[in-house]
Amino acid sequence: MKEPVGRKMDRIARMFWLELNGHLSHLDINRSFYPLLLIEAGNGITQQELANKLLCDKVQVVRIIDYLSSNGYVERVQSVTDKRKYKLTITNKARLALPDIKNAIGQTTSCAFDGLSTDSIEELYKTLSVIERNLETKEL
Repeated sequence: MKEPVGRKMDRIARMFWLELNGHLSHLDINRSFYPLLLIEAGNGITQQELANKLLCDKVQVVRIIDYLSSNGYVERVQSVTDKRKYKLTITNKARLALPDIKNAIGQTTSCAFDGLSTDSIEELYKTLSVIERNLETKEL
């Protein structure tokens, strides 16, 4: 019997994160690399926008932001137009750590793709995108 595709993707993701965490063990950021990258790219992204991108609820994103904030990577800046909203910005500490994070992601990705041709990698991304679209549009 073949392993269910969701289980296989979950296991691969966990293995990827373990490898990535090994490269970044010198940082006090433990698994919140991707939210930090989204905050950097979002240039003032709100907590709700971050929750939408991460496919998680407000409580989960608050925990992530609290963690990143308490470790000095992110600041909440109150919106001038809506006092209920906070925009997220990265700190100087995050700016210094981001090159290491991006480099480690590149190294881990290269390790994961070792032995695969460029065409195989392109096909993998196309296939994963189709699966993602199928699940996004599927009514549960």
